[in-house]
Amino acid sequence: MKDLIAKRYIKALSGLSDVNELNLYLKYLDILSKSYCCIEFKEIIGNPCIDTNKKIEFLLSLIETKDTRFCNFITLLAKYGRLDIFCELYSELSSYLSSLSGKYKAVLITPYSYSADVLSELEAGFSKKLGVNLCLEQVISEYDGIKLSVEDLGIEISFSKDKFVNHLKNHILKAF
Repeated sequence: MKDLIAKRYIKALSGLSDVNELNLYLKYLDILSKSYCCIEFKEIIGNPCIDTNKKIEFLLSLIETKDTRFCNFITLLAKYGRLDIFCELYSELSSYLSSLSGKYKAVLITPYSYSADVLSELEAGFSKKLGVNLCLEQVISEYDGIKLSVEDLGIEISFSKDKFVNHLKNHILKAF
């Protein structure tokens, strides 16, 4: 539900701003979304006893901006009780800017570390295949296989050892 609300706010904000301003707003939302992880920050924002104007002043002091459009944006969020959606606003604005530039973030989850040459080769190959520019980030985990995820495009490609073995067993059993 918060994602849908965030989409509407970002759509309105992007209709009034150019790309440079949106990149600046993305930095501000990054600061606010990271601050939202702090318990004290949540208590201040969620406390109904604290005046809304004090909350707005507090938020604007964190990002130290004089941009009237973003100040009005924060005021609007506070007026309608939407100060808890900074994380969603950040991800939506990030997705929107990625779609404008055509450059998307892809996450490669593997159990092993690959060299920079292999990663750049994979990046180039998948970029060509998908028709977009990808920025590949490698995450090493306990996953027994390889998974590539481009969240903004809704694409996930995976190859799992267990899945392969199960498909092979089923294929052999069907042959008999």
